[in-house]
Amino acid sequence: MTENKFTKMKNEIDAIIDRGDVYGASFSFINETKIDSFYHGFQGKDIFAERLDPSMIYDVSSLTKVVATTTRVFQLLAVHELGLKDSVTAYLPGFLHPEVTIENLLLHNSGLPADVDNLHSLTGVELVKKIYEDPLVSKPGEKTIYSDLGFILLGLIIRTLNGSIDRSVQDHIWYPLAMTNTGYNLNRPKSRFVPTEVDPQRGQIQGQVHDYKALLLNGESGHSGLFSTLSDLTVFTEMMINRGKYQKKEILDPNLFDLMASYDENGRTLGWRRLNHKEQYVQTGYTGTILAFDPVKKQGFVCLTNRIYPTRDDKRWNQDRDRLLKMFFEN
Repeated sequence: MTENKFTKMKNEIDAIIDRGDVYGASFSFINETKIDSFYHGFQGKDIFAERLDPSMIYDVSSLTKVVATTTRVFQLLAVHELGLKDSVTAYLPGFLHPEVTIENLLLHNSGLPADVDNLHSLTGVELVKKIYEDPLVSKPGEKTIYSDLGFILLGLIIRTLNGSIDRSVQDHIWYPLAMTNTGYNLNRPKSRFVPTEVDPQRGQIQGQVHDYKALLLNGESGHSGLFSTLSDLTVFTEMMINRGKYQKKEILDPNLFDLMASYDENGRTLGWRRLNHKEQYVQTGYTGTILAFDPVKKQGFVCLTNRIYPTRDDKRWNQDRDRLLKMFFEN
């Protein structure tokens, strides 16, 4: 990453905070030789307005899909405990659509809807039953529909194989990478969690998962529920730009990065969004999180915000995010 690009992005994030689009941002730039991390602004407003620091923990929302679920699925593929062409029903017999494969779930083209109706009237058991039994909205492989539901199923498959999603990703991802402040339902002082939203029913959500489907699933799901720090996600991104290696440890088989590069379907590859028909991968989260990397140029960018605090009504960060990603991936 050129110093000029780095400076432009840093200045842009400062301008975003100054405009009040978000109260603060924790962000890092990663390349082969250097990591630069910054904590600008605050974690909230009024009595909750504490200056950001490296100890603060974010609800990373849909980054869960790639950091936890996709990474663990890739590991299981590498040791042949899963196959991309395997039917989901081989692992979840209650699922009523044998034509849907692991590959379909990762590519978001399973035919599952984006979400479920009447979510707030369901229990966790009823939510899973609905995902298992509701009809598909298109044939597998026919349409790309970004769906939490497919990643809920992937999480359940991990649980079926390993007994617990949380323990599985801890043992195989967090521990080898020394990501000590990453996990589901983290037991840390409440003050360390960046608040996500002030909800009419739940009050100020801080240290408890924001996503309601993940809440119904006891905070532990393949689509959302993960908490982490900038430092931990920077380590993860460093591993990704080095094609699965971190400090001489192989976390992911490097051949999986060739597999990722072989998919380019409606801007998606396995698990990740793919930009500009290049090895430019990104995942964003509803709470205001970004993780992006390019394993060819060996560059990474992580940005964590609480963009829905105190309310989700302000959408300005979404435009800011897209502008930052364009700056990051430009030559």
